[in-house]
Amino acid sequence: MRRLLLPLALAAIILAGCGDDPVSPSTIVIPGADEPVVYSKHIAPIFAASCAGSECHSGAGAQRGLSFDSWTTTMTGGEFGAVVVPFAPLKSHLLQHISNDTAIAPLASPRMPLGRDALPREQMLTIKRWILEGAKSDAGEIALSGARPRVLVTNQAEDLIAAIDLETQRVARYISVGRRPDASSAPESPHNIIVSPDGRYFYINLIAAGEIEKYDATTFAKLGSAAVGLSPAQIAITADGATLYVSNFDMTMTQRFITRVDAATMTVVDDIETGGYAPHGVALGPDETRLYTTNAGSDDISEIDAATGDVLRVIPIVPGAPLAPSARAVHEPYQGVFVDGGRLFFVTCRASAQVRVVDLIEGRVIDSIPVGSRPLILERRSDGGEIWVPNQAAQSVSIIDVATRRVVGTITGLKTQPHAVAFSPDGRRAFVTCENQTGGDHQHHPIVGAKTPGIVYVIDTATRSILRSIEVGAFAAGITITP
Repeated sequence: MRRLLLPLALAAIILAGCGDDPVSPSTIVIPGADEPVVYSKHIAPIFAASCAGSECHSGAGAQRGLSFDSWTTTMTGGEFGAVVVPFAPLKSHLLQHISNDTAIAPLASPRMPLGRDALPREQMLTIKRWILEGAKSDAGEIALSGARPRVLVTNQAEDLIAAIDLETQRVARYISVGRRPDASSAPESPHNIIVSPDGRYFYINLIAAGEIEKYDATTFAKLGSAAVGLSPAQIAITADGATLYVSNFDMTMTQRFITRVDAATMTVVDDIETGGYAPHGVALGPDETRLYTTNAGSDDISEIDAATGDVLRVIPIVPGAPLAPSARAVHEPYQGVFVDGGRLFFVTCRASAQVRVVDLIEGRVIDSIPVGSRPLILERRSDGGEIWVPNQAAQSVSIIDVATRRVVGTITGLKTQPHAVAFSPDGRRAFVTCENQTGGDHQHHPIVGAKTPGIVYVIDTATRSILRSIEVGAFAAGITITP
């Protein structure tokens, strides 16, 4: 190990702590390659010398609410959320802000310590290693670990899942998914995500790889995978968690099926022909005897017997006007949710900026609700009274009153291609993923050497006001919340 003596001027302002107890170190210790990184011994002294000085990141006046006085305050973060994400140094804002070399981490502005020389390289690498090993406390604690409610977000451009702690709304982990060999190869693109009814597992669609994957919702261990259709876009799961139905958003129109998968073994049971083209959405009716696919390539909805796999009927999204075989879809039904005990099916039409209402008893469209441009993955509030519709191209969310089937509110100011929405169990918060492909928004700083981050907006459902934004991995798309 190496010791670097601190200048006397810096020693006078050391305020940092180890654990939650203040200390006054006189040296900075760099761990050897085979020596564990210990917070109080190796990390706290660096923070004390560089970050926790007077009027910086210490005490009640800590800038931006970010204090490095202790492990607890460090892991709590500041007004912009978590600055350290365990096991993810390249996604930790702390490392981005102190880095002066993209070989160490992406560069965030402003560089810290503000107005002073950058930290020595070996100190940056020590902090990076500490984060990579879990950013543990002296007692071995890892922040926000264990079984707890989380908001899980697919980061489609980076093959990551961002796990946001529901209570604190801080990014707690990044989970690598897929099997690509390195970051230079094309992403396999986790498009959407669901959690099992018992909360033990989550499943993702790798839309570019033609596979789905299963993970433990507590440990994030990968438990299995299955090869399905060319472009798996959505997954429906039975109430007992035993069976998955995977859509196939194949816009080449060559595969007209969805895939049934045994969830326990992650083996394909069979492919089920849909009678329509490019089904993006797949949904199980409330009694689970029927499957419904929203066929973006043929402007229709297929109703399928879940037991036999037989197509019972195909419902045109335009009443009485099925799409001609050679014609191009003009509505592109994308995703649906059930209302009225499963009698009504509200379906976003991506290309025509509408939500169509399908009466599943009568087998026809009975209403059309104008919304914003390119509506994508809608969701019904937990109290059942409203459906929220993210409008990707309109940078907005339309709120539909279920009883009147009319838009009763629009949330604007999202800036960044809204994609999907999920609600907290109590219904008080909505979480809206935003792709941010065009770089319309950063949480609070520009980054060099990293992909443009996706954004998750947290919205108060009562006032419909944006409470905060959370920066996640690139192209935030699918979202689910674990119990």
